[in-house]
Amino acid sequence: MQHTVIFGGAIGRGRDNHAALRTQLGERLATRFSTRSTLVGGMIMGAAGTALMVLGAPADSSYLSLVPGLIISGVGQGIVWTAMWIAAASGVAHEEQGVASGMACTTLNIGNAIGMATLIAIANRHLGGLTGDALKTATADGIQLAFWLTAAGIVISLLAAMVLPGKPK
Repeated sequence: MQHTVIFGGAIGRGRDNHAALRTQLGERLATRFSTRSTLVGGMIMGAAGTALMVLGAPADSSYLSLVPGLIISGVGQGIVWTAMWIAAASGVAHEEQGVASGMACTTLNIGNAIGMATLIAIANRHLGGLTGDALKTATADGIQLAFWLTAAGIVISLLAAMVLPGKPK
């Protein structure tokens, strides 16, 4: 993978700039269908996009090859983001909404920190002592493994989403 900080930043910025659109889509889907259906659909899209990023992460690829997966994953994550907060607040008494929101936010951030640290450790576990092309290839292999593990984690989280109630008839 050809690494350039400026291009990598541009890709990340472009993805972030579509956050409002993605979360609005999530809100509309949750309103029209159910929180569970919205979470499931968004997670499937997020897992598919993340898995697609594996194809764009070989050592000889460019950041452009990640774009399709980033777009698909980003839309899925935006949909999940909105539905996740709806699920966290559903069924919680009005006077307890702040506590529910705080717990959801804390859980999200701790999960992100532990998840990222774990994925980075796994991805970089075999880089010690490598240089040149061997380091480049091993880094790309580690990134691909991290993408696969992330996609698998999203699929596993579908199980939690499946226990949420569907839309009332």
